[in-house]
Order: sequence, then C-alpha cells, then structure tokens
Amino acid sequence: MVVSTEVARVRDGESYSVEPHRWQTRLWARIVRRMGRRWVISRHVQRYCRPFRIDGRERLRGVRGPALIMVNHTSHFDTVVALHVLPENIRSRTTIAAAADKFYRRSKRGWWFSLFYNAFPIDRRGGGAATLWYPLSLLKRGWSVLIYPEGTRSTTGEMGTFHHGVSVLALQARVPVIPIYTMGLPAVLPKGQRTPRRAPVRARIGAPVWLADAESVPAATARLERAMHSLAAEHRAMPHAAAATSSVHRRTPERVLRTLTGARRG
Repeated sequence: MVVSTEVARVRDGESYSVEPHRWQTRLWARIVRRMGRRWVISRHVQRYCRPFRIDGRERLRGVRGPALIMVNHTSHFDTVVALHVLPENIRSRTTIAAAADKFYRRSKRGWWFSLFYNAFPIDRRGGGAATLWYPLSLLKRGWSVLIYPEGTRSTTGEMGTFHHGVSVLALQARVPVIPIYTMGLPAVLPKGQRTPRRAPVRARIGAPVWLADAESVPAATARLERAMHSLAAEHRAMPHAAAATSSVHRRTPERVLRTLTGARRG
C-alpha cells in the first residue's frame, strides 16, 4: 500500500519536511555512518557521561531481526546514549524516528541527521497511516526503529503517557519492543540547553516485549508502559556503588569503547 505524504508543513511560520531521505539505508550511507560513528556518538558519550553504567545487555543476546526500540525521553542526548549501548548487530541496522518540526526545519540539518544518525522525520501532530507508513516499511525490510513513545521530552524526569504509535507498529510488523531506560541525562543536556556538561549516567536494557497476544492497542500500550516503569524501578533498587557488573569510564577511551560496543581492534 502506498500512502502519499505531504513534503512540507508549517509550524510557527517556519516550514519543515516530513518526507524521509530514502537513501539513508543504502550501502554508501551505511559506510559513511559507520566511519563517523566515533565522532557523532562514541566520543560524546565518553566525554560527557562520566561515570557511565550499562545494565541488561545480556537480555539482547538472542535478538535477531528487526525490533522497535523504545527509550524514555528526557534529553536530546537520549539518542546518542541509546545507540551507544546497543550491540553492533542491532545498532548497525537501527533507524531513528526524529521530530520533523525540530530536526527537519532546514534541509542541510535534516540531511545530516539522516546520514549520521540514520534518522527520518516523523510528524508529532499525527496523521495516522501517513505518519506510520515509512517506519512500518523499514521494519518490514529488516530495519529496527528507535522511537520515543512519550512523543516529547520530559521536563520533570518522570515518564509521560505513552502514545499508541509504538504498539500499532509492533502489532502490524509483528516485531518485539526493546525497552531502554536512561537516568542522569537531564543533567547532561536538559531541555532548553544547547551545551552538554559532564554528569553520571546509567542505562538499563529490558527484555524484549512481544505484543502479539494483546487484546487491543490500548492494552498493548499499557504493557509497554509497565515494562518501562519496571526498568525504572530496577534502576532505583540497584545500589549506586555496585561496580562489579558496571561498565564505567575509568579506563582508557579505547578500552571503554570496546567494552561498551563489543567492538574489536581493526
């Protein structure tokens, strides 16, 4: 099914694009993105997320194929951290649903986000099938999609109500949803601030959630909310000083990068 999309819309007197850069999944774009990953992702995490702790990566060992990745939204640094904690087999085929009215107002900026973050514009004003057709097509082609179910950043640090878009996509594409809960990122880059600052950050990955047996879309969304709140509770229950299973930036940058990404030399 082909759904027509509106190429440009207007908010506050400034136009923005809702048309994706479909070249973003082509081989040349993937090569450029991999070459630039250290400069647009890894170095920022290493510089500003100190100490940095990751828990739950073992829950993704059996994940194969596409998935939806949902992350609580407290900062524009969320995407950098979420991509950084994903294992390479998932990260290399992950696209990002980005707010069109924020990141695609200027063509050059939108092009940059599509190339280096594998992002595509999504209209937060809604639009039903016209909004979801592109991420659905990506999932059906074997690409994972990272999306923020709250739809906007929290200003209090508390999770907002989830929209139904993630549930609709998961049910239609028949893929699992991977929850990632982050803590500490409002201190790194709070809403309204443009310059990051160093602060402790923790990221916890949850087990993939399947929704195939959900009775309805609202029931599926409620299940996802419970999964994310469960991760938040795990965060709060863990002692701050438990370093035995932590990935902390107290080693050389090269060793830290290999630890967090699973990358090997060469």
